[in-house]
Amino acid sequence: MNTNSEPSRWIFKKNCSFTPKQVGLFYLAQSFFSLMIASFFLLQGIWFVLPFTLLELVVLAIALLIYARHATDFEEIVLENGLLQVKTSNANQVNTFLAIAAWVKLSNQLTSSKLIGVQYQGHVKEIGKFIHLQKREAFKKQLEQSLRTMSLKR
Repeated sequence: MNTNSEPSRWIFKKNCSFTPKQVGLFYLAQSFFSLMIASFFLLQGIWFVLPFTLLELVVLAIALLIYARHATDFEEIVLENGLLQVKTSNANQVNTFLAIAAWVKLSNQLTSSKLIGVQYQGHVKEIGKFIHLQKREAFKKQLEQSLRTMSLKR
């Protein structure tokens, strides 16, 4: 019985252009530039520009906060020592799903979306939301093969 087999690990992340820190720096630069322009018009006696500038900066801040909260979302799937572990991060909230690999069932019909359903003891965990739709089926087959190989080794 080989319990120290090589682990299989898949990590799927969003394809984000900016890190949360870069988003903050962008917002600071944008705010500085917008407030400079608004100050120029304010000095010219056109005070009506300032409320619109502040509104613009508030709306931009809300949009960038939503983006930054989800920029580091991921799914990590680890198959090791007869266990399947699915770790997901959504808005910095990390959840872990642990299952005995031999008892896991995979199916696309287990979920209402087009994600891969991992069924274990009556619970269904959806995975694959960061995998392109055209590559999702190939990943499902690869995971099924890894699950079968692990079950045979036990």
